[in-house]
Amino acid sequence: MKRSNGWESILRSAGCRDALAQIAALRKKVECVYPSETDVFRAFDDCSFKKVRVVILGQDPYPDEGQAIGRAFAVSTKKVPRSLKNIFKEVLHDYPRGLEPEPTLESWAKQGVFLLNTTLTVEDGRRNSHAKMIGWKDAVTIPTLKKLSDERKHLVFMLWGRPAKWFEHILDQRRHLVLKASHPSPQSEARGADHFRECGHFRKANNYLSMHGIKPIIWTTEP
Repeated sequence: MKRSNGWESILRSAGCRDALAQIAALRKKVECVYPSETDVFRAFDDCSFKKVRVVILGQDPYPDEGQAIGRAFAVSTKKVPRSLKNIFKEVLHDYPRGLEPEPTLESWAKQGVFLLNTTLTVEDGRRNSHAKMIGWKDAVTIPTLKKLSDERKHLVFMLWGRPAKWFEHILDQRRHLVLKASHPSPQSEARGADHFRECGHFRKANNYLSMHGIKPIIWTTEP
């Protein structure tokens, strides 16, 4: 794992070490904790602090075997979860001439899309099981978002779902673009005033980046 890419103050903090110790103890007691130990900080390994251009903030990892890989919403399996299918629909709604990206979302991560969950781990079959049990929020999520908000300029933050929207108050909207929508899951994508369906976040993000002289993200795969 790369630990010299600008995230050291967070990932080597006492709070983060405590959270990891809790997870290590849990892995000995429960059947499965996702993602694997080597993938817990994959989003951080993907993007150095200075490389981040867009932050997509989700909820917690997929709780089913073989799905969570340490990037919010991404999977390494051929079977695409319904939330990710809805994300791809919105990408193609904004950029209809392209093709869906790979479900791993590696192409996004390589371009500086920071795919972070508000909670970094979950137990098998128990969605949100670590949201309150493990101190990820205070140890990692808040410090990470605050560091990005305070020390960078002209980032795009996409907050999807109620848990993600809670962090809006941490972000300086005078320095960054903050986009909010419901979670892309089928249960919530079309609910509320800020529903995910046809939210236009991908094109809005690129318009903002371009306006500030920053290279936009290629969200699709070339046909």
